[in-house]
Amino acid sequence: MTDREYLQRLFASRLGWSLLAWLLLAVTWVSGIVLLALSGWFITATALAGAGMLATLDIYSPSGGIRAAAVLRTIARYFERVTGHEAVLRILADLRATTFRQLARWPARSLASLRSGDLQARLTSDIDTLDAIPLRVVGPMVGALLALVSAVAIALWLAPPQAALLLLVAAAITLITAAIAAAAGQRHGRRLVREESNERVALLDYFGGLPELTAFGRLEEHRAALARRAREGAARRLTQERAGVLGEQGVQLVVMLTTLAMLGYALHAYAEGLISGPVAVLLTLMTLGLNEALGSLPGAWWRLGESLEAARRLRETEAGAEAPEPAGAEPVELPPGPLEARGLSVGFRADRPLAGPLDIRPEPGYPLVVHGISGRGKTALLESLAGELTPTGGELLWGERDLTTLDPDTRHRVIGYLPQRVRLLDDSLAANLRLGQPELSADRLWAVLDQVRIAPLLQRMGYSLEYPLGEDAGNLSGGQARRVALAWLLLQDRPVALLDEPFAGLDEATEAAILERIGPWLEARQTVIVTHAPRRMPAHWPRLAL
Repeated sequence: MTDREYLQRLFASRLGWSLLAWLLLAVTWVSGIVLLALSGWFITATALAGAGMLATLDIYSPSGGIRAAAVLRTIARYFERVTGHEAVLRILADLRATTFRQLARWPARSLASLRSGDLQARLTSDIDTLDAIPLRVVGPMVGALLALVSAVAIALWLAPPQAALLLLVAAAITLITAAIAAAAGQRHGRRLVREESNERVALLDYFGGLPELTAFGRLEEHRAALARRAREGAARRLTQERAGVLGEQGVQLVVMLTTLAMLGYALHAYAEGLISGPVAVLLTLMTLGLNEALGSLPGAWWRLGESLEAARRLRETEAGAEAPEPAGAEPVELPPGPLEARGLSVGFRADRPLAGPLDIRPEPGYPLVVHGISGRGKTALLESLAGELTPTGGELLWGERDLTTLDPDTRHRVIGYLPQRVRLLDDSLAANLRLGQPELSADRLWAVLDQVRIAPLLQRMGYSLEYPLGEDAGNLSGGQARRVALAWLLLQDRPVALLDEPFAGLDEATEAAILERIGPWLEARQTVIVTHAPRRMPAHWPRLAL
């Protein structure tokens, strides 16, 4: 799928609103042209009538037309703004939700490979950039075309064909001028979107690494690099704006020269008796009135580069979400388990697996304790069992079905995975625990918080379920954040639980208390626990050393 095909599919969902906005824009511009041209005709006609050069003059029809054009232009402009922004805001809302869902369906390791600034850019600025397509690209093109057709039709009606031909020649020169400006603008636009994303990445990396940069004395160096990036970004934006301004000024020059040419032709036609004096003025002012419509084309076309680059980046997001869904994905209905690995090898290269071959089939109530030194593939094993990392060999089964062929939504309903690094929303404790289950009662939340030994702490401090966790769970310690994530997992009814260092940062007494309280939950599901302290786990649980 090309970038243009992606954009066509994206905007097709709200095409009705967009068509209405484009039609109203055309009505606005045509009304402005009619208002200017008819006013010129009327003023000239009344002047000639006053000088005795016209025997009769109907003042009511043209004055009514002028009033109608003025009112219609105002009304059309208002509703064009309303419908245009309604269309764009609906499209952007749809796209933002879709993009978030697509990112949520990425494999965890692929998602982790995105820098936070790049991820933020895809969800915000890339999507916002696309609002230029209906409002500043397609809309002006449609409006300019209809305005030009209307002007040519009026010229053919009131004057010899040469007047219409002059308008068409001016339109052709305008298109060439706009295309030249757009060629440069689109190249700069694509680069501008990429570099703005890189600038955002660098800025967030800077703030995220402030403690380390300060500790190693590199703060000023990175601050200077950010300032240099900002200056370069401002220069790129200035270059882009110059391309648009030069294009618009070029078109304005074409329209002004065409207006002078039309004036010369109209005076010649009047002298030859081919048209009347008021019509000569009407043709001249009508040509001048095309400036607003034709002048929008360079800006419309040079913005297209930015939108196409943003579309390319969003297509990558869509492709990343589709990648873990193989062709022939299994239906939602699942056979009974269990989860089982046969000859499973895990890692990042088939020729150099980190661990394996392994035969694994955890029994409910007897969690498999995986331990070993760092770098031996413990996390890779859990990611493979969760379906987030493709195994390098062997079979991974749910019942008798290949787990890797299940679509992600179905797989996530089967497997609960607590990764090493947990991420909590900058929201209240209750909001985080209710993710996916907004109907959970406060009593149920307090009960699960008691299981992970967070409830006594909150009650002692006088905090409620509305306690704000802060950005990156900054109001909690690392161990407390992991326990909140574990509490969320305890609320899920999933037959498989994969826990990567669930008790990291906890003292032995707290860990033992939590294990005792979640015992009934562990009895009901297959569980694999990765830990660096296997001696703290119950002795009767099976072990796997890597």
